[in-house]
Amino acid sequence: MSKPPHSHFDTSALAREHQFAAWRDAINVLFDTRSAVPRAEGFRASVDAYLCGETGVGMLSAQAQHYDRSRSKLGRDGVDVYVLQYYLEGSCGQRDGDSGSATRPGDLFIVDAAQPLATSTTESRFLSLAVPRRLLAPLLRAPDELSMRVLRGDAPMVGLLRDHLCSLYQSMGKLTDAEAQAVIPGTLQLAAAAINCQVTEASAPAVRESLFASICRHMQHNLSDLTLSPEGVAVQFGISRATLYRLFEREGGFFNYLRMQRLRQCHAILADRSQTHRSVAEIAQTYGFSDASNFARAYRRATSMSPRETRMLAVEGRAAAMPFVQHKDWRTWVMQMR
Repeated sequence: MSKPPHSHFDTSALAREHQFAAWRDAINVLFDTRSAVPRAEGFRASVDAYLCGETGVGMLSAQAQHYDRSRSKLGRDGVDVYVLQYYLEGSCGQRDGDSGSATRPGDLFIVDAAQPLATSTTESRFLSLAVPRRLLAPLLRAPDELSMRVLRGDAPMVGLLRDHLCSLYQSMGKLTDAEAQAVIPGTLQLAAAAINCQVTEASAPAVRESLFASICRHMQHNLSDLTLSPEGVAVQFGISRATLYRLFEREGGFFNYLRMQRLRQCHAILADRSQTHRSVAEIAQTYGFSDASNFARAYRRATSMSPRETRMLAVEGRAAAMPFVQHKDWRTWVMQMR
């Protein structure tokens, strides 16, 4: 099965004196640019991008520079796209704007290629989504009023879109071309909800799935935190407990999902030959299973074997399968991209 088209560009492969010229020629598809660092020092820039149908997603990094998109350039190239840029490191802002209008890490900067632009960036790394206007504009309330707009990353919808795009980019190498293209409609609905600062009936399913995926990632990163609770998670994501419970109904409830993920983590450690120095009791207690007999029963129901049987397979160098992990892992992974 074919993979999404992939493109990689990196000036580090070139001699210093040729680095900025190569970058300038590459980025000229959208912008004219001037380096903000001495040319003699070279110019570090890289692009790693994938094409999903007509939409591109990629990670870019570059040293400080000044970007321009003049009216004459608009007239010459006819490019008509929105570029949504999440600045993960460094910052970007209008050259004639005040310092408070520049991005901070995690913020979203919007480029409308149909309008003039003059910006300056520090050394930065940013995640970029390039979308033809005709695909995104119909979903927006004010499609012609977005040029050089900054959306703060602490806004809930902006954060959801950032998490979704990061996961999408990280997963692109595993998707088929057809799967990657299937992700885009939901991605655009989520982008529109973030830009419009509201959830519409059309965008609600994509927003719910992205919210669910973000909460699952948060829980996965905090499985050993025994204070993890519905109340804390609801506050973290700015939702009510009732909404949180509804999101996890399909998983048998919040606590059932958390319990299964903790069992999964215990299994991963028990099946890891490098972790055989840790006792079964220690591993169980780390993830909230303080009663050994209750843990053994729950583990057997989930894996069809005992914790000690899993440990024995690890010692023997044999893999221990865990059937319940596969389906839920795959679905959670795909949910964040629908």
